[in-house]
Amino acid sequence: MMKIERFVNQLMTSNCYIVVNEDTKKCIVIDPGSEKSEREISFIHDNKLTLDYVLVSHEHSDHNWGVNALMESFKNAKLVCSEECSKRVNKLYKAYFLLYYDDTNYHYDMNKPDIVVGVDNTSLNWDGLDIQFIHTPGHSHGSMCIKINDNLFTGDTIMPSKPYFNGRDSNKDDWNRSVNKLRNLLPGEIHIYPGHGETLTFGEWIIRNNNETFV
Repeated sequence: MMKIERFVNQLMTSNCYIVVNEDTKKCIVIDPGSEKSEREISFIHDNKLTLDYVLVSHEHSDHNWGVNALMESFKNAKLVCSEECSKRVNKLYKAYFLLYYDDTNYHYDMNKPDIVVGVDNTSLNWDGLDIQFIHTPGHSHGSMCIKINDNLFTGDTIMPSKPYFNGRDSNKDDWNRSVNKLRNLLPGEIHIYPGHGETLTFGEWIIRNNNETFV
């Protein structure tokens, strides 16, 4: 039986998810964005879980700031991200940290990934479950969605609110194409676990965004 636990990252209020196979006591973590991942580490230890994978939806720091702390605590876990994410994650977005530290020398680089997703619709077998990776550039170049059974972890590609484009590595035309691809691939009843905000179905999101232009 699969269980999904949500944590709101600190200091940047994005979502981190822990997906647990309650039968085997194994888990994966998606988008750990709290610097030391303290709650996630405690949850894994308290529930006597084995962490197999850490999955990162995209390169923005509020979705990967806690990766290194998790990897240090669980040395057998493997880190997975898209190819574009792996190229860009340590080159951009240093300005994020200036909001939280009075230290211009503060530096964070995400660990090198163990698995780089370079081809669309790549899948990974985890504990008898098929994890599918879908490239969805638009919010960022390295964005991808992660599908596990009837659940889609979307990072910042799909959020309950309007999409956000930062003007540096965002492209609304790419985002439109990515959303259109998802609409062709996925049923409306699939559960969306966004990078910010509350869970909803894909159909509910489409209705909310009916006035958006999709390619």
